[in-house]
Amino acid sequence: MKKSAALLLLTLTTACHVFNDVDVQEIVVDDPYYEIEQQITPDVYAIAATRVTNKMLDNSGYVYQKPEDVFIYIMDPKKLDDRLPDGLHAARKVTREIISGSKNFKVTGDLNEADYYLQALVENIGTEFDPIISYKLILFDKNNKQIDEWVETLKRVKNDDRSWW
Repeated sequence: MKKSAALLLLTLTTACHVFNDVDVQEIVVDDPYYEIEQQITPDVYAIAATRVTNKMLDNSGYVYQKPEDVFIYIMDPKKLDDRLPDGLHAARKVTREIISGSKNFKVTGDLNEADYYLQALVENIGTEFDPIISYKLILFDKNNKQIDEWVETLKRVKNDDRSWW
């Protein structure tokens, strides 16, 4: 047992000396948006989409409170900054589920059938090191006239868990 402990100590001491002699290279990332890609995940977009979709439903009763069914087409979200990471599929899914579940609009997959269409625009209004996501929903009628718009911003809290609010 004493030989094993002495051998282990010798091995660890040798390893420490070997690793101390190794040059450590610093990795420099040329892409300034590398930080953003590490911070923004699809669930961040989904949080913003949830909040703004609920805001839209709360404030658009004048559009859907009609005796006949009102059809809406949900466009694919657009990133206004191509350097933002992908993941908007989660936001579109959440928006579709909330609107369908509300039963205020009939969600359609055919733009020609729709009375209204909803466009989402996403951008970073912060910096690459401290991003602030702006998620905007714009409601248009079938004649391409803007009816209303709603915006939700989301930024990372500077606390221990680094959650988004």
